[in-house]
Amino acid sequence: MPLTLAIEAYDRTQALLDGRVSVRDVEPVVVGSGPRHERMLLERLYDAAELSMSSYVMARARGAPLIAIPVFPRRLFSPSCVYVRPGITQPADLVGGRIGVYSLQFTMSVVARGDLAHHFGVAAQDVTWVRAGRELVPHHSPLPVEERPGADLWRLLAEGGIDAVISPDVPQVFEEGRVGRLFAAFAAVERALWRKTHVYPIMHTVAIFEGRLSERPTLAQELYDAFGQAKALGMRQIRQPYATSLIWGRAALEEQEGLLRDPFPYDLGEENRRSLAQLMRYQIEQGLLDRVLPVDDLFGSVSA
Repeated sequence: MPLTLAIEAYDRTQALLDGRVSVRDVEPVVVGSGPRHERMLLERLYDAAELSMSSYVMARARGAPLIAIPVFPRRLFSPSCVYVRPGITQPADLVGGRIGVYSLQFTMSVVARGDLAHHFGVAAQDVTWVRAGRELVPHHSPLPVEERPGADLWRLLAEGGIDAVISPDVPQVFEEGRVGRLFAAFAAVERALWRKTHVYPIMHTVAIFEGRLSERPTLAQELYDAFGQAKALGMRQIRQPYATSLIWGRAALEEQEGLLRDPFPYDLGEENRRSLAQLMRYQIEQGLLDRVLPVDDLFGSVSA
């Protein structure tokens, strides 16, 4: 029976999904982030999966039988992911307000709260966090929380019921002009944040159940190699100016490489260690983690 690998469809994973890159007896499937994380952590439905970096660290700290490989298929800066109702024009407007999140622990939620506190003067304790989903790894965060299970956060935001939503997804209400971003010039804010911190935040890693590694010790290396090959093919394709629908995509690529070089390094080099250290520091500050875990303990041994 083939092993299942649940991942997202990106340019850097497409070659795994269309078969140009394959791993013996491993079947890749596309599953959206929310269901994928839940099925992996709570139902153990997959043998390996792209997983929330924050939830993985929390699960690993609590002894979950998972081990990651240093593959980080999703990374995002937070300023582009904070959406606000009309009338909110600056970070200070959020102090004393209500911000919607799916959970406290999903990685963008952790990173955005930490960035708001450290760089924009909005302490996490000075906001009520309106939680619409479930926490996949139990914790005892002391942050102020209002439970709204199953709530449509985007509807609440558009109707003025909450002040902001943190999400990596661009919502329809934004496309319709009913809500805005906290940082309208988000790209400039994110570039400044990179120059200040040299952290491009890791959102997801790839985790494998330890039992599968016991049965097939080479699996971690095989998957690591395959993700690297798929990334190389994806990046090679988007280097051509006709490969995407973005008219000035090539110009953006050249600017990006001038600033970040390779924004998706699959390794445990200095850049990724900085990102992981920041994430764990934010988790500790927010009551989601009780200690910094050694980075090398989070990942299986692979060779580049």
